[in-house]
Amino acid sequence: MSPHLLILITLLTISLAGCNDGSENSGTQDNNPVSERAANLPTEAKNFSQPPSEPVATKWPIILSHAWSRTADTAFQGDTKQAGAEYDAFGVKNALEADGAVVYQPNKVKYGSHEERGMLLYKRCVGTTMAERLCQGESPKVEDGLYAASIDYCSSPINRQKHDFSSEDECHQKLKFNIICHSQGCPDSRYMISALTNELSGRPMYQHIASWTSLLGANKGTAQADFILEAFAACLSDQCRSPLLNLAFAVDEFSSNKVLNTEGSKSVVALSTKYMTVSTDMNCDPSKQTCAPSFNQLYKLPVDPEHPVYYQTFTTSIKDISHPCYLKDQFFWRIIYEREGENDGNISMESQAFEFYGPGNTGGRTPVKARYIYGDTANSEHPHPGLNHMSLSSSDVPGLPGLSCMGEDNTDFAFSRINFYRNVVTELADIGL
Repeated sequence: MSPHLLILITLLTISLAGCNDGSENSGTQDNNPVSERAANLPTEAKNFSQPPSEPVATKWPIILSHAWSRTADTAFQGDTKQAGAEYDAFGVKNALEADGAVVYQPNKVKYGSHEERGMLLYKRCVGTTMAERLCQGESPKVEDGLYAASIDYCSSPINRQKHDFSSEDECHQKLKFNIICHSQGCPDSRYMISALTNELSGRPMYQHIASWTSLLGANKGTAQADFILEAFAACLSDQCRSPLLNLAFAVDEFSSNKVLNTEGSKSVVALSTKYMTVSTDMNCDPSKQTCAPSFNQLYKLPVDPEHPVYYQTFTTSIKDISHPCYLKDQFFWRIIYEREGENDGNISMESQAFEFYGPGNTGGRTPVKARYIYGDTANSEHPHPGLNHMSLSSSDVPGLPGLSCMGEDNTDFAFSRINFYRNVVTELADIGL
């Protein structure tokens, strides 16, 4: 494999998740085409830069589901930059717990299909191989996931007393969770909700979910994944699996997550618009034959009046791609803009909003409440440049305390990851969840 190819794989891998979160930016500023084309915002647009007036803990514990190419300790970071150029690990979790919430942040794999990551979100076992992590080895030992969280939560007499549960078994039968997911963490949590059974109760998993909050979710895939599959000619291989991406992802997965994962390119396939909205059979041509259903057709959000789940999505976009903090997002922002319109540098607003299951306005309506979030400005003549995809997880965002990416003045702007999550959780608590 040539050094140039390795460099290309590395750059594409970093760009796909917006993982280059430091202040080292490249590229040049140019005109912002978004100003020529107004965003099609969901009905409600809201700024959550300020803290809630009275932070309230949710009735039910919270599960945070992390993004593609991330691990639990590199996702949902706080607002404070550390010496190593990363923001404070577990910053969101720590802040919500300080407000009284009970929060679990399971670790999955960095590169896996929605189905694999959904199973790991539910239950992850000790081990090095994917099979062991998926609890398929001999004498599996559970160490993480919603299953482990249920056991931990119900083992506490204080927690049981809050809900008037008389025993751990009753708690296992009736406990619910509020899921807050980001990026690929949203389709993988949807798989868990829709397809799995809670082993502790024997009931469908959705009956143990109080709410599902999607933050910039890859709910209809992304043209970014489509582009990468095209760039690597991945669909010349069976089901568009790329040996080159498999190798690159395997090295990164093991070095940072200690998992032997040799089929990581499945994660890019899963994030493609075809897999999500047309067919999970990447070999099938829907113009010539009947294909297998899409992921969204297979795993719709459960709607059961006797076990209601509150579903909402949060959407955002980059408004000024020339801002120094967003120069690293330019390449894929333009690709997605040309193919899908307004986006956050990784995922289109349409995919984030998830108002329909299929392409465009097809496939049937989803039960979500679609909302838009944005950063604040003290000067109406100097609007906030918008939020990029990793703004709710780990990236530099104009308005974070003292932040300047290339010496620019961001003092007109305000944004806080911590306050965003505190507001979301307070809203959930206010409606009794």
